[in-house]
Amino acid sequence: MVDLERRVRILTLCTAASVACTLILAAYVLSGRAHGRFAQIDAARINIVGTNGKPVLALANRERIPGPSMNGTDYPRDVSDGREFMSGMIFFNEEGDEVGGLIYAGIPRGDGYSAVGHLSFDQWKQNQVVALQYNDNGTARRAGLGVWDRPTVVSMNQQLDLTVRMLEADGGEREALRAEAEAARARGEYGVQRLFVGSRDRDAQVQLLDTRGRERVRLYVDADDEARLEFLDEAGELVAAYPPVEDE
Repeated sequence: MVDLERRVRILTLCTAASVACTLILAAYVLSGRAHGRFAQIDAARINIVGTNGKPVLALANRERIPGPSMNGTDYPRDVSDGREFMSGMIFFNEEGDEVGGLIYAGIPRGDGYSAVGHLSFDQWKQNQVVALQYNDNGTARRAGLGVWDRPTVVSMNQQLDLTVRMLEADGGEREALRAEAEAARARGEYGVQRLFVGSRDRDAQVQLLDTRGRERVRLYVDADDEARLEFLDEAGELVAAYPPVEDE
């Protein structure tokens, strides 16, 4: 009988010690001080959170990748052209605004394919201002660096709100909203691309564009290895070139 009581006391002490260890480990993990090492993790999405608990980076597949976020609003993925087909990483600042990302996709289509790679960084409260891009549909392809000017007095969420309204509208209302977006674009509220350095269909080139997004200077070496420098006017007409254009 004494031996049985002793065993019960030992079992009770072991159980209490196990519970205490479990509680200490749980508190340690929940405190954020736990550190783990893994050889491999399978996940549909991983969030890296900032000091305020909001994500500063989301690593996800195309089913879980987030849509844009701006000024406290999370937008659907389809307001960003083609994001619902992308996997990758989206970057956020401490306020929760999207500030860029690395996204990519490769999709067979009929006898061809569609392949995209895109790394970009956004202006404060605005869209991308610098991006490395690769676009290829099996027939036409481009790869290079792009730079944009964006307005500082118009927030990106105004464009996102308008896009959401267009997606939800139909018929005449959608056409009216599309006209509203084109008017905003003409006012410069969407910004313009100012620089492209890269290759388009085997033409290596540098393009400089004016404040309205019109190509004004083009330096390139074409697919036949001919080098050329061209200057264009506001209407896109050639005004000077080197080597000079020969008169016909």
